[in-house]
Amino acid sequence: MAHAYLFFGPEGVGKRLTALTLAKAMNCTSAKEVGIPCERCPSCIKVNSSSHADVILLEPEGEVIKIDQVRDMQRRLRYRPLEGGHRACIIDSADRLNDAASNALLKTLEEPPDETHLLLITSRPHQLLPTILSRCQWVRFKPLSIGHIVQILLKSHSLEEEKATFYASLAGGSAGQALALSNRVDFQKRTDWLRAFSDIPEKTVEEIFETCERLSKEEEVNDLLELWKLWVRDLVVLQIQGEDAGEKLINHDLRVEAAEEAQKYSLDRLDWVFGLISGVQKSIALKANPQLALETLMLEMKKNSPKNSERDADFR
Repeated sequence: MAHAYLFFGPEGVGKRLTALTLAKAMNCTSAKEVGIPCERCPSCIKVNSSSHADVILLEPEGEVIKIDQVRDMQRRLRYRPLEGGHRACIIDSADRLNDAASNALLKTLEEPPDETHLLLITSRPHQLLPTILSRCQWVRFKPLSIGHIVQILLKSHSLEEEKATFYASLAGGSAGQALALSNRVDFQKRTDWLRAFSDIPEKTVEEIFETCERLSKEEEVNDLLELWKLWVRDLVVLQIQGEDAGEKLINHDLRVEAAEEAQKYSLDRLDWVFGLISGVQKSIALKANPQLALETLMLEMKKNSPKNSERDADFR
């Protein structure tokens, strides 16, 4: 093994879990296969309970990882592994090392103690010092497929398949995000959110303002926008494949409603709506006011809705 690894990739795809599994594998006393911890020996049990003397975990205290945390780790590294195996130093959210901590860590990366391996975890490798990056072997973690996330939710969290598929579709390849969404977004609430999308052309300007104020106070706006994008995606699938759409629909339990909605749009208009929603998401990510961003989106969609476009054409 190398003395230092950089595990990088999206949030919630198993980087920390892999680091802990690797720490167990390095110290497991009953492994039947190399690299596969038994999960039953005293060493594995201690890692799982965060009490193994040779597995050191650093994570942010507040907003950052501080130099005192790195120095404490370095003091522990002066001695040989206490339990006679290999030592694993896991630095989670390594991009949040402050400048002093980063510079202190460099000394350990340059001259690591024997039988010690550093495992740096980050979803933002560009925020780490180039000198730290150059001293690690990089291991990329890719987003998980929707099917993979569904299996995780079914086996580990006992969700129904319909719900698991819904949350997996919202999660952007992150099992952690899918689980967080399952705790945050009511599965049945999506019908209200989708109804809000469908009703935009019929709403008055005053009703749009009232709706945006309510949604921005009661809901996670980005989750709402992500759901709207998935709905638009389903409408595109129905436009292209019609009766053959089948299980390719994310909201497959709302197929009848989606088929009716799809008839109101052309593919060009759906493409425009999708781009509009994506643009609003980027604005919110750059700290735009969610309520104002949502108002802008809904007013633009109302202004350019098929119904209003037809009315304007008739007037001309």
